[in-house]
Amino acid sequence: MPDDTDGEIRLQVTDTDTKEIFVTRARVSRSATDLDDPEPLTVVRGPHENIKEDWHIEILESNPELDDIDDEILRDCIEYSRNESNVINARSEDARALLQYLVAVGEFESVSDAVRTIINAYMQDTYPELLDAYLDAKAEQIRDEMSTSFGEKR
Repeated sequence: MPDDTDGEIRLQVTDTDTKEIFVTRARVSRSATDLDDPEPLTVVRGPHENIKEDWHIEILESNPELDDIDDEILRDCIEYSRNESNVINARSEDARALLQYLVAVGEFESVSDAVRTIINAYMQDTYPELLDAYLDAKAEQIRDEMSTSFGEKR
């Protein structure tokens, strides 16, 4: 979470009543007086999501469209994922139980398979432009690597 800010940010929020997860464009601040229409916001962080902080949020737009894809950030994310751990951890007992159920009834072969399938389907439905940009960046990376391995300079 940023320091006290009056700038707009894009973040993922979970509604505590409905448990709906959505992306929002918002202004956040530790102080309600900094915002025009503040709502309470509980921020959880830490390696076990066990640190809670009270903030305030002013939602400007729910589920905004992704701005133009930043190719440089995307390439950095691909490189990071390639060189660092590729383990995705939601640290959620509830999500794990639901995924384990899907495995137990034969819907998926493993929790990892369920996570990959569900995330991929969600990304295709929700962020098709990001997926297209990712495929382009990944193809460019593969071409560059193959050119280098065959001695070509690009």
